[in-house]
Amino acid sequence: MKIAAWITLIYGFLLIIGGIIGYIQAASTISLIMGICFSILIFLAAIGMFKDRLLPCYLGIILILILDAFFTYRWLFTFKFFPAGLMSIISMIALIAVAILIRNHLRGERNKGK
Repeated sequence: MKIAAWITLIYGFLLIIGGIIGYIQAASTISLIMGICFSILIFLAAIGMFKDRLLPCYLGIILILILDAFFTYRWLFTFKFFPAGLMSIISMIALIAVAILIRNHLRGERNKGK
């Protein structure tokens, strides 16, 4: 579960960096605000993952899924790889990695009980 938490934490840092870059390059205040808001939520999910809580794991997966859908939509709408395409790929990698790690953790917990 710790590896999933680290991946989620790194993803949160990438979100905040992306929001800052969007604000600097395109003067997009909404990019900065959404980057900050979503990164705070992702950070909270990562902290919960570090404490081996299950609800923050699901929260992290849902947030990453929402962000992946948004970035993929933007990529397909604008056909610009940076930043939407890059963040879409990073989001998909983070989503798959976190989901697999959480599934493996839950399987391990279930096998311990037997």
